[in-house]
Amino acid sequence: MKTTHSAFLLALLLLLNACATAPQPDNYVEQIATTRLGDNRFLVDYRWGAANADTESVDLTLLRSAEIALQHGFPYFIVIDPGDSSLRVGAEDIATYGGRHYRVVSPGASNTIVCFKQKPRGFAYVALFVKASLRNKYGLDRVAEPV
Repeated sequence: MKTTHSAFLLALLLLLNACATAPQPDNYVEQIATTRLGDNRFLVDYRWGAANADTESVDLTLLRSAEIALQHGFPYFIVIDPGDSSLRVGAEDIATYGGRHYRVVSPGASNTIVCFKQKPRGFAYVALFVKASLRNKYGLDRVAEPV
């Protein structure tokens, strides 16, 4: 009886784990939430948080960030640290646009992005390039072969 109970629990855990899959190339859009924070600001968030982030999750969140920028008519975007107000003008990790300075950070499983119609001074992602290269990396533009 105890063995049956243990086998049932193991099967249940495996089933639950299968339901909670990380973003994969075929389901990443459904697994990454997007919240509009302003006219040109968005939170693009992997649903299971940064603690579960691996390289693929970070890549797919960055891909979704590029897609969101393009969907809203912005060819450029940056990933910012939403909580840092100590900006040093002239630092390499600063983007400047319209007299405002933004601290640019590395992308992660949760990105606060600021999008631009024109390239800011300093670093910015080119959304079309990010989208094309990450879709290519994960084979998202390949046509399915007939069965």
